[in-house]
Amino acid sequence: MLADSPALTRHRFGTGQGWYLSTRLDDADYGALVGRLLKEAGVEPELPDLPAGVEAITRHASDGRRWHLLINHSVDAVPLPDPVHDLLTGGATHELPPGGCVALRGH
Repeated sequence: MLADSPALTRHRFGTGQGWYLSTRLDDADYGALVGRLLKEAGVEPELPDLPAGVEAITRHASDGRRWHLLINHSVDAVPLPDPVHDLLTGGATHELPPGGCVALRGH
């Protein structure tokens, strides 16, 4: 057993650091920990304020062009803030269906 041992440790080395988690956390606590680590590392999403369950992936070309892929991992349709032009279908869309994906040209 690991009674009386730390459940979370951090070791700094040079300009970096490593974390070790030796326990299981519920989703809320795990999310809070990962949020803290991302904030401390200065990592921010390229597409903030996406609903829970929507994954955003951004691809960058060497000439500066960008594309965003949005994937809905939830079981509900997700409304998009403005109608967007989906590069996969060539049409406008107002929502992302369950399990759906859209490809958008970045700004």
